[in-house]
Amino acid sequence: MQRRCPLGLGLLLLLCAQLPPGAPAKEVTLLDTSTAQGELGWLLDPPETGWSEVQQMLNGTPMYMYQDCPMLAGGDTEHWLRSNWIYRGEAASRVHVELQFTVRDCKSFPGGSGPQGCKETFNLFYMESDHDVGIQLRRPLFQKVTTVAADQSFTIRDLATGAVRLNVERCLLGHLTRRGLYLAFHNPGACVALVAVRVFYQRCAEIVHKLAHFPDTLPKSMGLVEVAGTCLPHAQYAPGPSVAPRMHCSTDGEWLVPVGRCYCNPGYQEVKEENGVEQCAACPVNFYRSEMDTPSCLKCPPHSTAKSVGATICTCVSGHYRTPGEGPQVACTRPPSAPQNISFSLSGTQLSLQWKPPKDSGGRRDVIYNVECAQCQGIAPDEGLCQPCGAAVHFSPGTKGLTLPALQINGLEPYANYTFRVEAKNGVSDLDPSGSPSAMLSLSIGHAEPLSGLSLSLVKRGPRRLELSWAGSQPRSPGVNLSYELHVLNQKEERYQMVPEPRALLTELQPDTTYVVRVRTLTPLGPGPYSPDHEFRTSPPLFKGLSGGEIVAVVFGLMLALALILGFFIFRKRRRTQKQKRQRECPSDGGDREDKLWLKPYVDLQAYEDPAQGALDFARELDPTWLTVDTVIGEGEFGEVYRGILRIPSHDCFTVAIKTLKASSPDGHWWNFLREATIMSQFNHQHILHLEGVITKRKPIMIITEFMENGALDAFLRAQEEQLAPGQLVSMLQGIASGMSHLSDHRYVHRDLAARNILVSQDLCCKVSDFGLTRLLDNDRDGTYETQGGKIPIRWTAPEAIAHRVFTSASDVWSFGVVMWEVLSFGDKPYGDMSNQEVMKSIEDGYRLPPPVDCPAPLYDLMKCCWAYDRTCRPRFRQLQTQLEQLLDSPHTLRTIANFDPRVTLRLPSVSGSDGIPYRSVSEWLESIRMKRYILHFRSAGLDTMECVLELTTEDLKQMGITQAGHQKRILCSIQGFKD
Repeated sequence: MQRRCPLGLGLLLLLCAQLPPGAPAKEVTLLDTSTAQGELGWLLDPPETGWSEVQQMLNGTPMYMYQDCPMLAGGDTEHWLRSNWIYRGEAASRVHVELQFTVRDCKSFPGGSGPQGCKETFNLFYMESDHDVGIQLRRPLFQKVTTVAADQSFTIRDLATGAVRLNVERCLLGHLTRRGLYLAFHNPGACVALVAVRVFYQRCAEIVHKLAHFPDTLPKSMGLVEVAGTCLPHAQYAPGPSVAPRMHCSTDGEWLVPVGRCYCNPGYQEVKEENGVEQCAACPVNFYRSEMDTPSCLKCPPHSTAKSVGATICTCVSGHYRTPGEGPQVACTRPPSAPQNISFSLSGTQLSLQWKPPKDSGGRRDVIYNVECAQCQGIAPDEGLCQPCGAAVHFSPGTKGLTLPALQINGLEPYANYTFRVEAKNGVSDLDPSGSPSAMLSLSIGHAEPLSGLSLSLVKRGPRRLELSWAGSQPRSPGVNLSYELHVLNQKEERYQMVPEPRALLTELQPDTTYVVRVRTLTPLGPGPYSPDHEFRTSPPLFKGLSGGEIVAVVFGLMLALALILGFFIFRKRRRTQKQKRQRECPSDGGDREDKLWLKPYVDLQAYEDPAQGALDFARELDPTWLTVDTVIGEGEFGEVYRGILRIPSHDCFTVAIKTLKASSPDGHWWNFLREATIMSQFNHQHILHLEGVITKRKPIMIITEFMENGALDAFLRAQEEQLAPGQLVSMLQGIASGMSHLSDHRYVHRDLAARNILVSQDLCCKVSDFGLTRLLDNDRDGTYETQGGKIPIRWTAPEAIAHRVFTSASDVWSFGVVMWEVLSFGDKPYGDMSNQEVMKSIEDGYRLPPPVDCPAPLYDLMKCCWAYDRTCRPRFRQLQTQLEQLLDSPHTLRTIANFDPRVTLRLPSVSGSDGIPYRSVSEWLESIRMKRYILHFRSAGLDTMECVLELTTEDLKQMGITQAGHQKRILCSIQGFKD
């Protein structure tokens, strides 16, 4: 049935827009009037004057709808509209109703207030039924759902402007139980157009979440529906305690509360398509994924490949391998190349092998070395039969699994040919069928076998003869003749004797005399090292009557002995007289001048054919592997000086100083270098630098000493100028005097005592070092040492040593006085910029170094005692040590400052200076009195010539900024000296 719509209602329907989109949940439509292809045929009540069905064209499509306006018809307002039976079936018990409608504003009617009974709402009802009830309306059976009101109503003006809007109302019908239902619309008096009616229910749509597929699911009327997911292809649940994927379908058709997930299988990775769909895609070529925990496919590690998609591991390319314990993420590596530059050093039958690591480590760090030893008949392995080295050959640290490229070998047989094969391996070498590369070295042992374990045996002895035997070496190669050399010595004689066999008869010996005997092997290639020393004593002479000649000899000997005794007493009396005379002349010389009756014997390297062996008799030979060389800290006379770390097994590691000998040094330097180590090794004193050991078996040769943190004393003082208290300086001087007293007591003369040769530790302990010029004094009362040449440090050397090159402990005392001056002046250069010739002439003329600034008077008095021109009037080091200790015990005595004597100067009269003023300039004068810090003060005051400074007063100096009383006194005393 089709009815004509009221004025403006058709225009309203033509302006309706497309229907809005549905809810996010999946909506299943039961009824939609907007898609009807013909008349709807709903039940109208009353059929003539109530609701009417109309058809409008929308976008070229006919659309059927209902309208009603009782106010215009003038009839009753009880108009009902019932839908046809809507089949629900077994669908959800919750059904939604969506209405699209328009309502006219009652105020838009003529008169402004609208017709009586005008409404702007209508009512929605529903009724459940298991079947179609036909055209029976049955109003009492309908249940009211809601009163529908328009959010926006239209007026006549809206119709004219085309601004009419459509209202949308959604209602929920819940807990339905019948197979179908009816909808009814009751209009109590509104002008309304029902444009469209849609009845639908909601389902949880099919979805893929976290690589799990969840099917389309019908929700329950109440509560959530738990749905189990199914993993996508090439995906699975994660192993372990994780749960299977699940989600919950809500009553509104939405998925809620996701639990668990799926993971792509190894060889696949999770990807999202452009439309957002998740899936597991195979890893591309040269990519892999071995574990499900890995988020995505990884590129193959170096030297491995994956030739097909979906790889779980990348296989190694040819020649490269992985160890069983290495995972697929580790790069493939290859065995190392052969060791490089294998070399050796041979001492007797002791062999040291060294080589460089392989050029190619195969990409690994676990390179180790295996060494094989074979003794061959020929020099090369292919020249004769070879067999493994026997048990007598010892390898240190071993032959297998070496981590360092070096090896020590002992026990090789002399005159034998050996071949050594050094093999480099790493973690994958055993996986390579081609074997491990190696380098070979063949050599011939030609030196004599060392006789370190030899024991000489006494076969027979007499008053003038000894018969000895020993276990000799047997030649290993045919045609080689061995002989032996005996070295025999006692206190008066020394002889060498060669024998062809390990047995010797020594004749023409002295009766009842001890002889030291040692033996070595002689070969065509040279002699071997000597065996240890053995002592043998001849038997006493047999008694017999004296001949006439022997009687004469005895008488002559007695007379000679009597003359010697008489001469000895006369000599002692003269010496005692001279000593008493010197004591009267030098009352400061105490009882410490008594000669030392016990002297430590000094051993020089001149008694040794091999200086290295002489040094090792007193110094410890250190293993080079114990030493780690760090940075250069200086340069000595023979080479560079390094700081390093010494790690002795079973001891804590500690810092040391390392003195090296340049490889290009001549033989004389080598001898002097080892001589210094020999001297140091014979001292053990807290104020003498301690020797840790030497390294002589490889180049460069090294001397290892304790490390002194503050370095040389002169540089340390310059860096700490005026920061050290007088008590600290005296303590440092007392330590130096203690060390020098130890040297003097053992009859050593240092000859190069200066602040630069004193080292300072972290706790300001001073130690004497640099024994390159140290010598043993003659064994007489004067204790002198004479030298024929060499350089002399003029500014620190006593005048008698400069003039006659005669050195004594007293000359070291003079040098100690200069060291005291260096310490109190904080590292200033003695005698300033005077030349050596000027220094020597000044000393001969009686000039001495002036007291440093703020120098305590007792210390300057000690300096002047050390600089006594007569060496016999100088104090000994033991006295100096005692007096310095007394000053430390009485620090108040250090408060008295030494007076500056203007007559004691560092400069000789200058020929170019003014009369009475022996200085060319003000700066030269200030430098001579150790006041050069005030040169700028004088220049700022305009005092440029020496004539300008003669009238200066204390007030003038204060105005110039010279405020320290001691400095004022020194400057004014010097000026007064010019006037006098």
